[in-house]
Amino acid sequence: MTANDRPAPGTRDAIPAPPTGFASYLFTQGAWFLAFGLQMVLFPYLVRVLLQENEIRFGLAQMSMQLPTVLLILLGGFVADRTDTRRTVLIGCGLCAATFLGLGVFVAGGRLTYGTLIIYALIIGTIGAFVTPARDALLSRVAPGGVHRAVGFASLAQFGGQILGMAVATAAPLLGLPALLFGQAALMAAAAVAAMRIKPRPAGAPRIREGSVLGFMASEIGGGFRAAIASPVIAPVIICAVGMGMCFMGAFAVLLPLIVQNYFPSDLVGPARTQIATALGIFSLTFWVGSILSATALLRFGHIRRKGVVYLASLFTGASVLVLCSIPMPFWLLCGLNFVWGLGGGVAMTLGRSLVQQYAPPDKVARVLSIFTLGTMGGAPAGAVLYGVLAHAIGPHAAILFPGVGMLVIVGGVSVFSQLWRLDEAHPEVA
Repeated sequence: MTANDRPAPGTRDAIPAPPTGFASYLFTQGAWFLAFGLQMVLFPYLVRVLLQENEIRFGLAQMSMQLPTVLLILLGGFVADRTDTRRTVLIGCGLCAATFLGLGVFVAGGRLTYGTLIIYALIIGTIGAFVTPARDALLSRVAPGGVHRAVGFASLAQFGGQILGMAVATAAPLLGLPALLFGQAALMAAAAVAAMRIKPRPAGAPRIREGSVLGFMASEIGGGFRAAIASPVIAPVIICAVGMGMCFMGAFAVLLPLIVQNYFPSDLVGPARTQIATALGIFSLTFWVGSILSATALLRFGHIRRKGVVYLASLFTGASVLVLCSIPMPFWLLCGLNFVWGLGGGVAMTLGRSLVQQYAPPDKVARVLSIFTLGTMGGAPAGAVLYGVLAHAIGPHAAILFPGVGMLVIVGGVSVFSQLWRLDEAHPEVA
């Protein structure tokens, strides 16, 4: 992107807007991630502890949660650019509520099976593939001020919701699993009600379809890819996003829960096994508390001139933490390292999405964002399966060296061979 291609100051990033229901948008965002914060703790618990599946089947279950996003996220971005995004978010929240309710019924009735969990994971992943690009594209149309600031608030709602969800998950021994699942369903129903109150600004008219539906769809999605690849800012961010999916998300979903489980004896039975859910919740909380603190700091600092440097430094921090996690250590120290990773993660997730929002062409925002999400999620299923097999063969501590070193290589390569490290908004000719 050249200086002439960049959005003029005061156009996209500082447009005064009438009331659009931004508070309702933030509630929907926070409620969604609160429910999924609960899921991040409960799903591994259901697979590993309640059903006592091995590492390989655990990795396959986590892959089932992520695979629909990989397969459908580009279609979701195409749909989001051509339909009512608010309605998509509303319907998605309602479908999630029904799915959580159904899982709660199976757990309460003692009829949960591995096959049921796989079906549940595929349904939730499919819903997310359409809701995520719609919700992301909706943000720029409800932002009351600059896009960067709106992304900051949305990130705070995301991290805050996840933290609260994980905190609630630590109460599993007191509340019971069915109550938590039914609570998830009620929360998503409330999110659907809040979505009704969102009033986005009008979107630009979608391009008129030419030729067959499939041909037109391929052309539109291809346009998003071309815009992403042509940008010297977005292209390296997407490369890093692929690394985050393969290295970070795979490790977070499979290897780190296995490491936490190793702190407990394998012969725990009955209600005592819910202690593992509490530990998983505490461990996950440390990451997301770090994330919300760093995201809050970004919001308070306001404009960051060298976004690329800060973004890459945060990814380097996360990769270094994974390497250190290969060393056996007390649980409190593992949580401390996870907190440090969270500090970097909050910066990486906020700035990565902010850079894409800022530099994407206005008529291709949802499609480019869906490509960014595909990059993040695309490597996660492969990582989940690979790390499950590695953990089964060599143990989770040794296996976690692979994603840590892999991400260090990716960050080093992007720093050397792209312009992201040199991005300086005081000198727009660099981008």
